[in-house]
Amino acid sequence: MTQTDPTYLMGRTDHETRRLIAVSAILEPFTRGLLRDAGLTRGMRVLDIGTGAGDVALLAADIVGPTGRVVGLDQDPQILRTAFARAQTAGLDHVSFVAGDCRDVVPSGPFDAIVGRLVLMYLPDPAAMLRGLAEHLVPDGVVAFQDYNLSPESSRSCPPVPLWRQTWDWVVRTAAAAGIPSEVGFGLRRIFRLAGLPEPALRLESNVGGGPDAVAYDWIAESVRSMLPLIERFGVARASEVDVDTLADRLRAETVAADAVGKGPDLVSAWTRV
Repeated sequence: MTQTDPTYLMGRTDHETRRLIAVSAILEPFTRGLLRDAGLTRGMRVLDIGTGAGDVALLAADIVGPTGRVVGLDQDPQILRTAFARAQTAGLDHVSFVAGDCRDVVPSGPFDAIVGRLVLMYLPDPAAMLRGLAEHLVPDGVVAFQDYNLSPESSRSCPPVPLWRQTWDWVVRTAAAAGIPSEVGFGLRRIFRLAGLPEPALRLESNVGGGPDAVAYDWIAESVRSMLPLIERFGVARASEVDVDTLADRLRAETVAADAVGKGPDLVSAWTRV
């Protein structure tokens, strides 16, 4: 793979910002567990890489409390306005946001922890980025990241539902065409080790649900909606074939008819102390 950045899958629209916030509510228990197990406690100074709409930063701020400090870094200034507004609404004055690329801009430290969710997949050399960031940690500082596996078997239904398989195939093929490795989640150990970090603890988690009220139908359909320009651009499928406006309802109907459960993509957590 070249050093060209992988293509960002989801686009940068108001719809995508709303989708990010909705998905973060689903992932919140997994990320909260990671941050707590990694050792985040009250009073810590935390840097959140690729903060987006601020969900991980706000979660970290809740854990470290008002005596701590959280800085969210993202290269998209527009989405940071949403993150800042959310922090203000929540009364979290100990959270701030900085626009910039994590490879070029690091807010003033040092930090007790550096964290990130679904960001390493978009870097051509994530180990180099972690190696550089670790220089801004205090001794015994925390490094904690989460990423998906985007392999064919990462998300599925049981028993198999054809539309579920087809929809996930669109995601997998588009991610591959965008230059994203299929198993970034499982690759976190190797990334940490190449960065010169100690052996990380690892955990795999996933959302599983069935019945008409499962969150997965809207989750995957709205993800496909955000990816649709790339799905068409890479020749993975035509918009008419995807029919994204009815996709969630069709996924729901087929899954319920099969009395199946759907499994969201593997979310792998990795954490260590430096």
